[in-house]
Amino acid sequence: MAMFQSFVLSPKSLSICWAKESNYWTVSPMPNSRFLQKAVLLEVCFLQIGGSFDTAMLDKDTTYSVLYLFKHNYPARGLDTPAEVSLSQKDGQKICRRQVYLFPGSPDLMQREGEEWLALEAGRFQPSVVSREISFNLLDDSEQWKSGLVFAGVEIHAVSEE
Repeated sequence: MAMFQSFVLSPKSLSICWAKESNYWTVSPMPNSRFLQKAVLLEVCFLQIGGSFDTAMLDKDTTYSVLYLFKHNYPARGLDTPAEVSLSQKDGQKICRRQVYLFPGSPDLMQREGEEWLALEAGRFQPSVVSREISFNLLDDSEQWKSGLVFAGVEIHAVSEE
């Protein structure tokens, strides 16, 4: 059976709080892109993007990274409060959890070579030591209104442990 080295979950396949409300988010296709869709944050005070996936299609002895893929629209506002990213097993047990920042220029947002999108690592895991279903979550529940984020999806990809 062939194992995947990388795959992307599109915004419509994830749970984005308030995404169905057009005054908070707009979701549209991205033709001529490796991503199917983008979700543009217009304005929310409660930012939550989560989802889950089945690790059965992954090589059990490989380490994988879960990345949220963003870029910013001008003006990006309200993104200077801490957010939390986490990975969990199906039973709710946390694999990892950390505080991050989403503002433009944040050291938590990595620019990958040849990419316009910024990657925010939620965490790493190895399928052989976690449950079959993994959940990921990004949450900023501060009361500050946020805008100016463009979200392309969540990428799960193999990493080399150096």
